[in-house]
Amino acid sequence: MTIHDNLIGEDALTATSRGFDLDLRLPWYRALPLSTVEIGELRVDGQRVDPSAITLEVNGKHFRPNELPDRVDEWWYVLDSAYLHATAPHFEPGSEHDIDFILTLYPPYIPGLAWVTKSRKRLLASGRRS
Repeated sequence: MTIHDNLIGEDALTATSRGFDLDLRLPWYRALPLSTVEIGELRVDGQRVDPSAITLEVNGKHFRPNELPDRVDEWWYVLDSAYLHATAPHFEPGSEHDIDFILTLYPPYIPGLAWVTKSRKRLLASGRRS
């Protein structure tokens, strides 16, 4: 198992009244500012999710993908989950879905590095979060 494998856990998918959530873990060995995090493509059952339907929750605060480059003051810590909230598609708790997600990190202390993490999992949707 590598840190790539931990981006999306086995119980990471939650159906919600507004869409779904994905529980994410930082695929890096130390905390990073959100300005170095890029939300790439998200697909559910082969269908691309529009980035305008996505927010990232870190430290209890919500950010749209296009807001991340300016967030030098907000950090994602390696022991903390971040939550990707999507308002579409909707599905029922107990249903299974193929999730494909790309996250790219640009660590500020390694100039020129783009750490691309691709995760593909078939997950069972729980219904715990509202």
